Formats: sequence, structure tokens, C-alpha cells
Amino acid sequence: MNKTTLTTAMDLLYRKYLIPMILLDQEGTPLYPPLTLTAKNPLKHYLKETNGPVANLYHFGKYMLGCFAFQLAGKTCYMVIGSCGVIGTPDTSYLFLEHEYHYNVHYSKEDKYSFEEYIQLLYTLFAEQPLAKEQIHWHYQTESHDRSMQTDLSLETNLYERRVHEATFDSYHFELRYLDYIKRNEPEKVVWVFNKMKETYSVSLSPHELEGLKLKFSAFVAVVTRMSIDEGVPVNQAFGLSDSLIQGLVYIHSAEECLRYIKEATYRFMELLHSYPLAQKSLLVKTIVNYVDSHLYEKVTIDDLAAITQKHKTHLCNQFKKEMNKTIHSYIQERKISEAKHLLLFTDFSYEKISTQLAFANQSHFIRNFKAVTGQTPKEFKEKHYAHALS
Repeated sequence: MNKTTLTTAMDLLYRKYLIPMILLDQEGTPLYPPLTLTAKNPLKHYLKETNGPVANLYHFGKYMLGCFAFQLAGKTCYMVIGSCGVIGTPDTSYLFLEHEYHYNVHYSKEDKYSFEEYIQLLYTLFAEQPLAKEQIHWHYQTESHDRSMQTDLSLETNLYERRVHEATFDSYHFELRYLDYIKRNEPEKVVWVFNKMKETYSVSLSPHELEGLKLKFSAFVAVVTRMSIDEGVPVNQAFGLSDSLIQGLVYIHSAEECLRYIKEATYRFMELLHSYPLAQKSLLVKTIVNYVDSHLYEKVTIDDLAAITQKHKTHLCNQFKKEMNKTIHSYIQERKISEAKHLLLFTDFSYEKISTQLAFANQSHFIRNFKAVTGQTPKEFKEKHYAHALS
């Protein structure tokens, strides 16, 4: 592909999807569209991190950015995609490279999965080869310490708030089919159902009717939350995601946005459900897992678990080890370290505060366990995974 064909494709894609793109040379100088950047070009940071057949995607809470390298006329070039707004966030404009962008005029809002698919499409077109999911690397950071109401970030702050809604879908059979596709991890079937939903709500809705659609969304989330718990997802994780998604509804202002938000919620629950493959485990193991997850910020002992399950400690430990292939102590440590990772990335807590919050004996005990589980210290983990915001 030559430069003229490439820039024409960039223009056509932008008109269609309203996701900005910038083509840069190997030194980080914009080739298209023509931009004048200062010597402290903020885009160079992303170019340094992007080498080989990979795409780096950055999630800043309110917006997303992508970058990948490819060959153009025998030379290495870079494509920076974005900024792209995040569906469910309140902002309707942002400042990027000293230019003000307005929602639905200069940029669109997408969910994480739609943006990822769009990056794969662009990479296939411009690099002329497919991009596997394993070649996509996500990096997360809040923007200027602003804890915006975005699903991935607000999930961490809502794990211990509960909300239960007694509601169901309009169609019981529709609900069963939809839930079955989620449980079987069949996204192509989910897309089919989603398209049917779009046909149902293709007419222009009044604000009152939009509220009705939001209530249907809340009912959907309630049903899928319970299904996820039944399938082995820890209670806190399921309700934490549920709360985050429902809170994001306040930033949805049209039926089209709401339907796209439903699609995002479906994929979020599908991802959560299949990251906890406990469906075939015994009720005893599920009870232990849910208790541990609900008490990560407390000291959990075998005596506690024996009391709530009313089982002898020896039987408890043996059954857990048999089904999970690890000891209860190891599982507790892994879950606490997993929670510590989120606190390191999404809060400004010190190592001492994190160790206290998660009921470790002291900071040294926390660091020692963190390295035993992850192979790196908390500092090394944060330096590796904490993306730097645009300067």
C-alpha cells in the first residue's frame, strides 16, 4: 500500500467511525494529517513502547489510545489511533495535542472490545497481516488522578457495595437463550441476539422510553449477576461489576448508546465468568471461594472457614486441595495479591497501607508474599504495568 492509498483509507475510515488516526514516521514526526508538534512530542512515548507485530492499547478512564508499527514503502511507520472516548463516561469533549475534540463531531465513544476489534481491523489493513489477540497489550491508568465512573476503574471501588434487583426480561425464553450463550462463551451467538435487540429498539425513543430501556439493562445485569455467582464467580466480583455497570447508566443519553452499553456489559460478564471456571466445583469449594473473596480485607483462617461451612478442618483442606489443586492458604494469598495488584494500579496507596488493608502481618510480609506469587516486587509490578499519561 502506498502513502496516497493509505491516507485515503484513513480519511474514509474516520468519516465512518469518527475515531481519529495519526500516521507518524520512525522519528515520531506526523506524516498525516499535517500536525505541528512541539519538541516534547507526547506521542513519542508510545512509539518507544511499540516494537514488532504488536499493538499497545492505553485506557485512561475517559478515553482510549492505540498504537502499532508497520512497513510503508519499505520504512517503519507508526499509526496512533485515538483518542477514542469510553462509552458510559460523562465527558463530551477533550483536549488532545492542543486541539479540542467534541463528541459525535470529532470523535466517537466505544467500549473496550469494540475499540480492540477496530485496532485489529486497522492492523490487518495497514500491516497486511492479521493481529492475534495475544499480540494486543492493554495498559491502564487514571487520567490526572481523576477517578471517573468508567467500568474497569469503578469496579475496584464498588466490590463491597451490594445492590439486588428483583426483575427479569420481557421474554423468558429470550433470557434463557442469551444466558446460555454467555455460559458457553459463544460471542458470535451473543452478537446475533444483540442484533435482534437492535431491531427491536430501532425506532426513535422518547426520554421516558429511554429510561425504560435503562431499567431493562438493570434487570439484565441483575439476572446475569446471579447466574455468574451460580456458575462460580465470587460474590464480590459479580456484584462489583454489576454496580459499576449500573452506575455508568447515568452517562447514557440515547437508545443507541444504551444498546452498545448492553453489548459491553455482556462481554464484561462473559470475560468475568470464564476467568473463574468453578462451575463444576462442589458447593463446599464455592462457599470457601466466596467467603475468601468477601473477606480479602480481613484475616481469613481455616477455623473461620470450618465454622461457616460446618466441616472439619481436615476434610475442608483435603477437599479443597483435591478440587483446586492448591491449598486453601495458597488460594487466600493469591487472591489477596490479586487485589493488591488492583490497589497498586488504581489507587495511590503506599505499600504499608496496602499491607494493612489486606491484613498482612506487616509491609515486609506483604512484599515477600507478592514476590512469591508474581515473581516480582510491588514496585517492579507497578513500573511494568502502570502506563504514563500524556504529558
